Amino acid sequence: MFDINVYSVINSIIGACILMILCFLLEKLVIRGTITSTVYFLTFPLILLRLLLPVEIVNKTTLIQVNKILPSVIRLLKRELFHIMPNICYAVISVSTLDLIALSFSMISIMKCSRLIYAYCALCIRLKYVLPSQDEKILSVLADIQKKNHFVFQVRVIQNEFIHNPFEFGLLKQTICLPPTDYSEEELYFILSHELQHFKNKSNWFRMLTNFLTAIFWWNPFVLFYSASIVPMIEINCDEHTIIGFDDGLKAKYLSCLLSELKHRHDQKANKTIHFFSSNGSSLSKRFRFITEKHKKSKIICCLSIFIITSAFLTSYFFMVLPYFDVPDSEIQMPEFTKENSYILRKGDSYIIYLENEPYIILDSISETFSTLPIMNED
Repeated sequence: MFDINVYSVINSIIGACILMILCFLLEKLVIRGTITSTVYFLTFPLILLRLLLPVEIVNKTTLIQVNKILPSVIRLLKRELFHIMPNICYAVISVSTLDLIALSFSMISIMKCSRLIYAYCALCIRLKYVLPSQDEKILSVLADIQKKNHFVFQVRVIQNEFIHNPFEFGLLKQTICLPPTDYSEEELYFILSHELQHFKNKSNWFRMLTNFLTAIFWWNPFVLFYSASIVPMIEINCDEHTIIGFDDGLKAKYLSCLLSELKHRHDQKANKTIHFFSSNGSSLSKRFRFITEKHKKSKIICCLSIFIITSAFLTSYFFMVLPYFDVPDSEIQMPEFTKENSYILRKGDSYIIYLENEPYIILDSISETFSTLPIMNED
């Protein structure tokens, strides 16, 4: 029932790109406060699932044949460049343009994924030997936030001179990293609440998977744009839960705290020692707009958005783009018609040519090709 081939893989990438395009529209609705950020993040598992299941539903998929640019591209990719004859066998291996492209792209993807793993492991080792903070003010504010929000997961808070901006880190061992700054209790409440929301929403896992997605599909511009879009959306998602119950005054102080941290980040721009999961400063304008907007959630638009992205995901499995190749006349082989295997059935003013007792073609008149065949009249 299911089949995997080159064209089904290409179709899975096209389907994922369509979902990514929808993400740009959903992002606008989230920033305006029309839908929740949860609706936006529903596209993430669908995109991963579409890429991980590049299958064709046999006898159910509608084939869309393209007869202009795509066939030329396929011919170029399948063109043989050279042959390799290994010493261990007598077989000849032909190398095409597609083979070289696939090999080079795969090597670059492996290198990028390796760099991500190395960066994560290096940061784990670096933070492993930093002792947890014993600052009573920090621990007191942290305990109050966890009690208020019913957070039962364990979190370690560290402070170090090599940390220049607050950020969260850790897929399993969750750590909040703070610079050695004398924050007020209010600033600590804003910062720790935001970072704890990252752990609650598992946004660090989202970010890690997005980084790997970008590393593997680095050549796809839609993936790069999607990666740039999901970074501010992760922060907005945490902001959305952090500012619940805030009045305009508290929102203004929260934004002031964000600006203060951005200033420190610019001051320490040359030092990029510990910023793996930290957000991009360019996303701050979107976060400001989201926090200052008067939110009017629409259940109808939320449901409609979910319906559209789900329909786009399912529909992508029932359509597949294929190249259409015109067969040259020289390659069309006409079967041989003889008295032993063929005959003509006259039906009114038409003639039906039968080959091996099966109708082959209907003609208005008999050509020279079939002139030797016996003619039978329809009873």
